[in-house]
Amino acid sequence: MEQLIASIYETLKGYRADEKTPGVRMTTARIETWIKQFEEPLRIPILTELDSIFKKRYYSKEQVQEYLEKLVEYFSKEFGFKNPIDFLKNTDFLDLQEHGKSQKVMLKLFGNMIESKYGISLVECGTTSKKYSFYLDDVLCTGLKMMTNIKEWLDKDFHKGKTNNQALADKSTKLILFYIMIHEKNYNNKTWEMGKNNMQVLKDNHQLYYMKEIKNDIYHAPNFDLVYPLAENQSDEVIEYENEIIETVDKYTAEKKYQTRNDFYRPTGLPKKDVIFTSPENRAIVENAFLEKGIEILKKSNVQKKSMRALGYSMPSQKNFGFGALCFTWRNVPNNAPLVFWWEGGGFTPLFKVTRGEVFDFGKFFDLE
Repeated sequence: MEQLIASIYETLKGYRADEKTPGVRMTTARIETWIKQFEEPLRIPILTELDSIFKKRYYSKEQVQEYLEKLVEYFSKEFGFKNPIDFLKNTDFLDLQEHGKSQKVMLKLFGNMIESKYGISLVECGTTSKKYSFYLDDVLCTGLKMMTNIKEWLDKDFHKGKTNNQALADKSTKLILFYIMIHEKNYNNKTWEMGKNNMQVLKDNHQLYYMKEIKNDIYHAPNFDLVYPLAENQSDEVIEYENEIIETVDKYTAEKKYQTRNDFYRPTGLPKKDVIFTSPENRAIVENAFLEKGIEILKKSNVQKKSMRALGYSMPSQKNFGFGALCFTWRNVPNNAPLVFWWEGGGFTPLFKVTRGEVFDFGKFFDLE
């Protein structure tokens, strides 16, 4: 167990390491405290799988910064600019999220990089033209945040007398979406929604780029990269929790005059190709352990918000145990990830110390004030 903890720490040691508050950083002691909250027979399988998962799904600040540097060079050539500075001066980097959200941090990282490498500030970007409108963020899970941000942006002024929606329509600008990680099914769902909600101009005039695509369409992908348990051998507590969700969701959807299907369990035999877990047996152990511990956390924390579920935030119309995201960056764990990673309450110590909806207390490099 000590070797696994040391290996996991080596991967995660940069988590929030550049902040002023030492208590938010990852330590071997924190990992040990966390894993000992699970029954002893579960500890080695959980640590084994997380050691593998974090090596594939944790992005350090250095990795992201290096990718952002390559991104500028790539887009400069892709969009036909003479050099990176021309690209930057013709690109408006959108700042649409409130303080404490991931976009602010990503923009600060990007701004420091271009100032250091190209001698141009983020404020100077888009001063020649706004040929490209660039939306930068870390992880697309449900896609709800992106849609909310962009809907509001569409109604704002591109310049006096023209909205951003009109600018997209007449090709004055093109929207670029860039993420560290995206969930394929949810991005596809959002593009479908665009076509159904009088947002065809947005659907036709945006491009998506990302570092990592996460396959999460269980019916159309050979691999499935989320925490998504099997129905076999579930405890009475799980069945009771499942029935509670069904009752709550049915009430919600009845008021809106539609129904949704049960999506609590993945079909037996899927995924056909597992690129996240090392074995089907360990996958089942980890998924069930996270589900049962998440239920325990919710009960002890007396959580009333029905969209917050054992395996992470979900939509109120969805009959599932939560989104089950497995994606992590040097400064964020999405609330769509299982509660065991980030929920602090009910006497539970999460693996990651997170901050929700507040300004982060960063040091010099990430000063948000």
